[in-house]
Amino acid sequence: MGEESTLSTDTTFNRELEPGVISNEMLTKAIMEQGHKGEAGRLAQLSQLQLETVTVIRLEFQNILKIDHLWVMKNLEVLSLSFNKIDKIENLSRLPKLKELNLSFNYIEKMENLDKLENLRILSLYGNRISRIENIDNLERLVIFSAGRNNIKTLEGLERLRFLKELRSLNLAENPIAQDTSKPLRLYLATLLPQLKYYEYILVRPNERDAGKDIFQRELIDILEHERIEIIERTNAAKERDDEVRLSKSFVEHLNGHQLFDSLFEGDSEGEALLSIGSEAMDLKDDYRNEAYVFTQSIYKMGLEQQEKRQAEIELYSRCITDERKKAQLMGQKIISNFLQSFNNLHVLAKEIVVGLRGRDLNSKTYNAETEKLLDELNLCKSGFNSLFEDTWHTLMGIEMQLFERTEEGNSTFENTIKEMTNEFIELAQAQFVLLREAEINFSDALVDTVQQFVTFKAAAGQADKLPEVLKESLDDKDVISNMAAGMRDQHMQLIDSREDKLITRSRNWVKELCDDLQNSEIIRNRAKVLEITYFLDQHRQTFMSAVDEVASKLEV
Repeated sequence: MGEESTLSTDTTFNRELEPGVISNEMLTKAIMEQGHKGEAGRLAQLSQLQLETVTVIRLEFQNILKIDHLWVMKNLEVLSLSFNKIDKIENLSRLPKLKELNLSFNYIEKMENLDKLENLRILSLYGNRISRIENIDNLERLVIFSAGRNNIKTLEGLERLRFLKELRSLNLAENPIAQDTSKPLRLYLATLLPQLKYYEYILVRPNERDAGKDIFQRELIDILEHERIEIIERTNAAKERDDEVRLSKSFVEHLNGHQLFDSLFEGDSEGEALLSIGSEAMDLKDDYRNEAYVFTQSIYKMGLEQQEKRQAEIELYSRCITDERKKAQLMGQKIISNFLQSFNNLHVLAKEIVVGLRGRDLNSKTYNAETEKLLDELNLCKSGFNSLFEDTWHTLMGIEMQLFERTEEGNSTFENTIKEMTNEFIELAQAQFVLLREAEINFSDALVDTVQQFVTFKAAAGQADKLPEVLKESLDDKDVISNMAAGMRDQHMQLIDSREDKLITRSRNWVKELCDDLQNSEIIRNRAKVLEITYFLDQHRQTFMSAVDEVASKLEV
């Protein structure tokens, strides 16, 4: 994606438009104008336009002021909003599949709100008002980046590009920082970014890297020192994110350690008061912690095991569906091949008969024997084509219908299987949550007894003044300790219940979304196939009929 844009024939650069707002109407119009031509375009118009299926759109020279409403295109991979009046990068976080983004020639002043575009590979901010490079170091898949012709005045921030390990092409030409001849920007970037292959679209050579090291040695040493610690931190954070994503697919994130238990006592003032008596109470908490770990570990391990089983079932289902579609495709190809062979013979014959009828008088009420014979042969030819057309249509549609029904049946079987597997996991997890709640009750009861004994002992020993301040009230009211324990237990139970509900809800939602996606994708595939078959045969019908246009009025209906 470069900095130049080719205008369509009906667009002029100086055309004045009303301030643009991205809307469904604008998106639909752009898609139809930029969409496929020929057969694909015809099919697109026959079917209802689904914005969520669009992968490429260009909204250039539309006088757009604000990036908005693009969330409806969740599968978008290429987006161009160049030559507009956008002053802020925003509302792109719901386009996770975006690979190419062109915001060149706008009024953008700050690089921001790009961190969610983790699949972005090409980014152009050429010709804006950006003053520094920032907020870009999370785009680890970025390959091409252009921020030329901006207002970048500082080298600070360029070191963040070192974290973009796949960056190969960079352009910062026509910025103020490119004007300092005493510190050539090209040489600075050549030594700063060892992964970079092209600067301003010209190959970076080894001698430039060496020259940059001589000039910018001190700056590079400082950058490397600061970077060393951050690399460790980023590596650890990446591992945590990967673990969370992996465990999230198993619905057991934050259950692989003591995270759930530790969360029980966060902000728990009543529990903290009861534990303030010292080692005896802390020993009970440690015992509870160890017991809880056994239960959460059990849920965690079951989650991973069940995820592997579900994944194996999904892969088996996918292979079966793929095999069924390949079989249908091969059958369809054979039918099409036979159709084309017969069609070509009939088409050639029809054209030969029409040639033989040229120059004959076809307006008289009676024809000579030869003319009548030719017309009869042409009618037979047309009848043969109609039979071929009908037979082929019914056969292809029958194959498609059988595939659709088998797929629907397979989807239903798969849905029942995956639901059973998920319900099995939920039941196993619920059993562990029951044990965890019992452990909470046992801990709470034991803590009440321990705290009451502690208070009684201190009072009997004449050391009531040494009691923690929050427990002194229990000397006059014995229910204080029980009430505090009940409050602690209620808070803990709510958190345990919440985590259990989250596991159950996410598990069942995952099943529903998976099965809904399978059903919807099959419906879309089936509709597209039906349109494809219909269009293919209609085109050949038109081709055949165009061959007999000269004598069409003399043919039998």
